[in-house]
Amino acid sequence: MHWQRSAASRAASAPDGPEPVKHVIEEYRHRLRQVTCTCGWQGTSVEGDPSGWKAHLAQVRREQRRDAAESR
Repeated sequence: MHWQRSAASRAASAPDGPEPVKHVIEEYRHRLRQVTCTCGWQGTSVEGDPSGWKAHLAQVRREQRRDAAESR
């Protein structure tokens, strides 16, 4: 069985204002292990690299939480 929320339910739970930018991999170059994010950030996909993809996502999430807290 496929579950789907009603349009009214989705509208009621939607946040006010524009949706935040989603940070997803736009391009991945396997040999170089280079990732390009939809925001334009480029870096490595090597696990454990402090300047890598996971660090980028963590930084973006911290900034989004900070911005949300400041707008309250």
